[in-house]
Amino acid sequence: MLFYDWEKIFDAADGNPRSMYLILKMMAQNSIPDSRHSEIYKYSFKDFSGKSFLIHPDLLLYNAYRHSYREIAQYLALASMRPLADYATTGESSLDVRLIEFDLELITTNSLLSIKNDKVHFLYEEANQETIH
Repeated sequence: MLFYDWEKIFDAADGNPRSMYLILKMMAQNSIPDSRHSEIYKYSFKDFSGKSFLIHPDLLLYNAYRHSYREIAQYLALASMRPLADYATTGESSLDVRLIEFDLELITTNSLLSIKNDKVHFLYEEANQETIH
């Protein structure tokens, strides 16, 4: 499980989806830059920890080549809206659509997200690791 702060990531990346992906990858893999010229160097001194969470960031990164940086950034943004307390008490990893403050069309065009029974489902959060690889 990975804990992160979406606002910190968004601000540090200046809204750039590729940079958000690099930050996610750096956090999930505990990467450190090998030189000052590394793409992650400027992010390596920042603390991006927070109360938002991903259950399986490893699966998202493993399958990242199948999705655009924009889709991954949207996935992170929506995942950050999930209450940690709900997951801790019920194990529910989906997000109630009533908690979303923007157009649901973004979700229907994102290959990482789906809506069923008024809940947003995250492809790699609910996945069994054996079925994804």
